[in-house]
Amino acid sequence: MLGPPPPLIHEPRASRIHLPAAAAPATQLWMGGADTALGEPLEPVHLLSAWVVDCANDMPAAHRDAAGLWLYRVFADIEEAPHGYGRMETLAESIARCLRGEPGGHGWQHPPEPPARLYVLCKQGLNRSGLMMGRILRHLGLPADEALAAITRSRPGALNNLTFAALVRAPV
Repeated sequence: MLGPPPPLIHEPRASRIHLPAAAAPATQLWMGGADTALGEPLEPVHLLSAWVVDCANDMPAAHRDAAGLWLYRVFADIEEAPHGYGRMETLAESIARCLRGEPGGHGWQHPPEPPARLYVLCKQGLNRSGLMMGRILRHLGLPADEALAAITRSRPGALNNLTFAALVRAPV
């Protein structure tokens, strides 16, 4: 008799978010997760000069240790606005201002110069990272439909949390 199939083994992976040339910052934008089969493998070496927004606190320690800057904004993937949403929104605005070369800050400790790469990561790279990336894209000036399309093109199935998708559509 055959036993149950072995569990799927996933690894940290991320997908690059491609934007129209007119809207794209010089920084490469990536979205992914600690335990996903979707995207390109994410090795610690990729994070050496990158900023990482961690939305789930599930990434391996080697990845956290390798990152140029690790910004925690952990929240639950549930069908309601995340606890501390205002602080998350402030971080999204601060990052977007930095990516545009504008002064920002708003209490978040990050360098004033944008990184070569920005990773927004959670567990599966779909909802939490989708919400955070969506808010960054909105603060970069993308209309809601374009921000949602850019995310779902790169991460099919992303933002299936309807509340998070609605929050991406919210005005900046």
